[in-house]
Amino acid sequence: MQVSPQVWRVLSHSLLFGLAGSVADLLFNFYLVSLGYGNDTAGLMATIYRGAGALLGLPIGLLIDRFGPRMLLVVGAIGFGVAFALLVVVSQLWTLALIVFLAGVANVLALTAVVPLLTGITSGEERAAVFGMNASAALIIGLVGSSVGGLLPGLAAAILGVGAQDTAAYRLALSVVVALGIASALPVLLGFRASPYAEVAVTRTTEPRRRLPARALVRFALPSLLLGIGGGLFLPFQNLFFRSVFNLSDAAVGATLAIGALGMGLGALLGAPAAAWLGLRRAASLLRFGAVLAVALMFAPVLPVVVAGYVLRGAFIAASFPLNDALVMKLTPAQQRGAAVSLLTVLWSLGWSVAAWVSGQMQVAYGFVPVLAASLVAYALSAWAIWSIREE
Repeated sequence: MQVSPQVWRVLSHSLLFGLAGSVADLLFNFYLVSLGYGNDTAGLMATIYRGAGALLGLPIGLLIDRFGPRMLLVVGAIGFGVAFALLVVVSQLWTLALIVFLAGVANVLALTAVVPLLTGITSGEERAAVFGMNASAALIIGLVGSSVGGLLPGLAAAILGVGAQDTAAYRLALSVVVALGIASALPVLLGFRASPYAEVAVTRTTEPRRRLPARALVRFALPSLLLGIGGGLFLPFQNLFFRSVFNLSDAAVGATLAIGALGMGLGALLGAPAAAWLGLRRAASLLRFGAVLAVALMFAPVLPVVVAGYVLRGAFIAASFPLNDALVMKLTPAQQRGAAVSLLTVLWSLGWSVAAWVSGQMQVAYGFVPVLAASLVAYALSAWAIWSIREE
């Protein structure tokens, strides 16, 4: 398959934006702890961050249809960098919450715009592979982000002459997120032109043209809601999990998350071959069932087994979600794709935000065991929701 220069530009954006996100995911909770906040506050911030998508996902979808995905992707990427520039200079809870909400809006704006942008520059036949490449580009760079992110506080501490877990060290380390977020807009902002071939290809008569009822779009988004619940229960706290349960250092946590990011990046590339063999629906569902078995391994009291489960969980999820996106695009007429993508984002963000808040409260009283159990159940239900989609 020959990839167009415009697709490579979007992939370059995903690399840079994914790098910014992975560094932020690793360090922001540690930054909150350095300010004197606990796991419950980390859960609140995760809820606010994802809640922005739940509240504004549908208006964002309408904006994408009105102004085009390219413009809004650029606004989202730059806005993400600006939001983190503000986060590193404040410490009051209400101020942090407000800016985290703005960062969440920018994040969902950029992430939501990618799918219709790629849909508009690819043919239906190559879409599953390109979606997998984009997911892999965003995820595999997490290997670099988590590795470098784990070292950044120590480097910042040496520059500033403070402790590695000092607030000032985390603030300087998080400034890298600012630069990367803004830089990620450049490949799509400068010299980007849509492919005329793709614009014709995506309107082939083999794709649906009749508008779908709203209930059908909501049904397509149900797996994303359940996926958001499964992820929101654990992923906002994955760094705290490895630090508190296994007493790992920041650098060791970063290395562990980097291994997980590598697994996700490689897993995203496996989705297209699986879809060619099984079809989009079956492949997406069975791969997500694989994540259920992987989470089961994370109940073990032995670190290598837990890391193996953590890596496999990420690989199976990363392989399945681009296929689910491609399935939804296949079943949705072109004039409703903005709404469909926004619903995927809204319900995923809603599930993530509520689950993150609940998880933060659960951890204070019960630890991580019930969190992992609930995540396992959510992934199983998400896999079933994909399997039961009707393709007629």
